[in-house]
Amino acid sequence: MKILPLLLAGLIAPAFLSAADFEKSAFTGKSGKKLKFALLQPETVKDGEKYPLVITLHGVGGRGKTTWTGNCAANGVLAKPEMRKKYPCFVMAPTCAKAETWQPVARLRGEGRLPDVFELIEKLLKDHPIDPKRVYVTGQSMGGFGTFGAVGQRPDLFAAAAPVCGGYDPSKAEKFAKIPIWIFHGEKDTTVPVSMSREMVEALKKAGGEPNYTEFPGVGHNSWTPAYAKDELWEWLFAREKS
Repeated sequence: MKILPLLLAGLIAPAFLSAADFEKSAFTGKSGKKLKFALLQPETVKDGEKYPLVITLHGVGGRGKTTWTGNCAANGVLAKPEMRKKYPCFVMAPTCAKAETWQPVARLRGEGRLPDVFELIEKLLKDHPIDPKRVYVTGQSMGGFGTFGAVGQRPDLFAAAAPVCGGYDPSKAEKFAKIPIWIFHGEKDTTVPVSMSREMVEALKKAGGEPNYTEFPGVGHNSWTPAYAKDELWEWLFAREKS
């Protein structure tokens, strides 16, 4: 499993974001380490109603940043006024320090923060009107690896996942093969080889899963731009619910 040096250099540019309504906070779990995060709430929270929660995981370029709410392109899309009206939800955007990652894999070394993310999700479920049957995870590049890792470690927690230009250990596909998943990658990605997503698609199918897969012809590492711009992705994601 090889990831080219560009990923490790952190040269993953954020896309766009209107972050005015993201509220920054911090959480300390069993690890004793602080996990910084930002939370976007629905514009209107109605009494007695519960809302989906979307976890967005940034790439290497977001590590150690103070303005991390823009580091995952999904945040910018979900923060758009028209999206907030169409898909009212909570969006939780955690951030890693420079020496950390979400899911240690291949050359992505550092302390993995997914256990803290899981604890934080469970706290949010208690503190906010969030539907536990509609918790989703998505992320780009390092966050794509983290998305696979999240459903791989805690398949019980998520209703669906959308990893973008990431990868994972195909031998572990059976653990989350039944979770709805839509995988995205650019055909010309020279940072995270497209073969990594292709291998995961085949492994999930062999394990009895039915993954969706979109490969963008001629697109490099920035496959998050066309992926998160797809209306079909969001329609699909928010329609998923744990039985």
